[in-house]
Amino acid sequence: MFSLHKLRQPLLRTQRTFPRYVARYAGDVSRSGTGRWSSSVALKSSASAYFIVSLAGFILLAVEPTSTSNVTLQFENYNSLQNSTLQSSDPATDTNRKPPPSNTTFTYPRLSDGENTRLVILEPGEVDAEFDLSSQEHTFFARSRLRSTLCSGMKIPITPNLDGALRQLRYTDRPRVLWVDAICINQGDMAERSRQVRIMQRIYANAIQVVVWLGRGAQDDARSFESLQTLKSVLNGQGDSWFLVRLGWYRDKNGRVFSGGAHRSMLTDIEYNHLITLLRRDWFRRTWVIQEVASSQKATVYCEDQSIPWEVLADVYMRLGDRFLPVSQLGGEDAHRSLENITAIERARRSHSGPLSLSLFHILLATSFSKCKDQRDKIFAVVGLAKNWVEQKGLLPDYDTREEAALDAFKDFAVTDIDHHRDLRVLSCASGSSSYKTLPSWVPDWRKIENVHPFPRYSDRTKFRASGGMKPEAWYSDNKTVLHVAGIQVDSIATLGSEPIFTKAIAMFEINAAKITDLERSFLWLEECETLSRDHDGLLTVRRRHELWRTLTCGLTGEAFPAPSRYSEYFDRYIEFMSSASDRFKDYLAESLTTVNEIRGLDEVIPHFETHAVIEASLDMWSARRRFALTHNGRLACVPKNTKEGDVICILFGGEAPFVLRPTSGGFYAVVGECYVNDIMQGESLSHDTISREFRLR
Repeated sequence: MFSLHKLRQPLLRTQRTFPRYVARYAGDVSRSGTGRWSSSVALKSSASAYFIVSLAGFILLAVEPTSTSNVTLQFENYNSLQNSTLQSSDPATDTNRKPPPSNTTFTYPRLSDGENTRLVILEPGEVDAEFDLSSQEHTFFARSRLRSTLCSGMKIPITPNLDGALRQLRYTDRPRVLWVDAICINQGDMAERSRQVRIMQRIYANAIQVVVWLGRGAQDDARSFESLQTLKSVLNGQGDSWFLVRLGWYRDKNGRVFSGGAHRSMLTDIEYNHLITLLRRDWFRRTWVIQEVASSQKATVYCEDQSIPWEVLADVYMRLGDRFLPVSQLGGEDAHRSLENITAIERARRSHSGPLSLSLFHILLATSFSKCKDQRDKIFAVVGLAKNWVEQKGLLPDYDTREEAALDAFKDFAVTDIDHHRDLRVLSCASGSSSYKTLPSWVPDWRKIENVHPFPRYSDRTKFRASGGMKPEAWYSDNKTVLHVAGIQVDSIATLGSEPIFTKAIAMFEINAAKITDLERSFLWLEECETLSRDHDGLLTVRRRHELWRTLTCGLTGEAFPAPSRYSEYFDRYIEFMSSASDRFKDYLAESLTTVNEIRGLDEVIPHFETHAVIEASLDMWSARRRFALTHNGRLACVPKNTKEGDVICILFGGEAPFVLRPTSGGFYAVVGECYVNDIMQGESLSHDTISREFRLR
């Protein structure tokens, strides 16, 4: 617990007089500052004078009354309502308050019915004012250590990160009214938690600003904010064209990353490594932050006393992308996922307020790699952003304490999407490999999607119509654990290739022995695919080579558009290049050119650099997370990684792509995932006299 020695007041309280500790502002919040406060906050669409602060794990909403205005306060205690009029700028006006003993644990009163929430008041004080800390600490999420603070004179736990945010955000001369989910929501009351989560999107959307709190700052953070601002100016002044001169990024002796050739002097003042470090912060990978920022009218990112507009940060990272800033190679998986989450937030943000729109299906795919403690939040934390949220009324947040509750949320979404969207796109996200043994194979496990780039995610580009545009004939049985669908079987898996080990040679940032080994393994995988494509006489005909490149790329560019015919020539060049790539890079390594390339870019030393990059982008998008296969009817296919020989390839009515199914006992089938099979992606397997059958998926 802590209190301000200087002010002799508790840092936090939820009332202006004790024991009445829950306040509600029931009038319009405006700069005139007049209104009525009572037991909880009623959400008003006209409210415009509050902002939200988003932390790694906590969200604050601040309502800012004018310091000179009077407000009428109405407080609720356990037994009665009392009225009092106070000067909002003078929290010490009430001289009769008698706070309860500070060793008492805070107890939550029941919220009134309706869309209500609680507020807390942050008392004024200096950032570095001393706190009276108690010795009591508790384990939080098995990682964080809690501190105790005074709330209405009673103890309530907060994390060190929230403590830091409150210190930085509090005013020195007046109180600040906040909404803090960790304090304002009774986390132990599952029914209340469910109701509060349902109205969060409205809270975020009505805020005038969201403040993203990343935590305590460091020198690198200040440099990263400066570099982002500099890059924004460069991008605005010259566009993206200067980036296209060099697709690689290089690092000098000081650890800086710079572009080769003519642009080296332009970029040496930008600390790219610090941009990578910033992406490692946990906030960028959390599920809840997507709705917090995407719903906002305005957002600002804070790292202690450093700040930058969200639009600047998001725009620079999105325009750099992993193609230009080697996030994966320098920052690892965490930094790469942060970059993807930034993209997901900004796409949802633009679609929420602009002409674009995203369904819940697309939002779930874009955020599938984000983190949350409660796996139901994979859906509950983003459902409010969906353009079709009205259709998802059956997905209202419900924090049932049953262990299988998360499974119910995943299954409910799958059923809702099939019934309302009238296709089988959710099956493209299923893999049948969930650790939830009771989760039906046709229901995606949103905790971990094996393939985050299924074809329906880009249906406006791919134009696949394997079932000829037919709507699904689907129904459910056994408490909606069995999905009955109509379709036909077209083939089965005869031979499977190895799991791909693919390294993008053109995007290599640093040369070392390990990366050269990866290049060699990449070529061996491509060579194996070519071998599987040969006929019984060992020949690779022109037609078969055409089928090979189309199958490995799924007939698509790296941006999911249909691949043009010239890709055939690009592919042949790329295979020839890869056959000698490892030897070429070994020569570079022997010459101690451990960064690619200290003077010139790869595009200056490798012929057809641009077309190689195009083929690599397509292979990385479509083949790297699948397996090459040969069917019993001699077709080439690109199938899910967990496919087995003997699995069947089916066209299910309502599916954009064919599906790999696995026969199980009792005449049931398990969904393995979607696949690409050349020459059946546009409904070629169907005709007017096609006889369908029923598949029971479980």
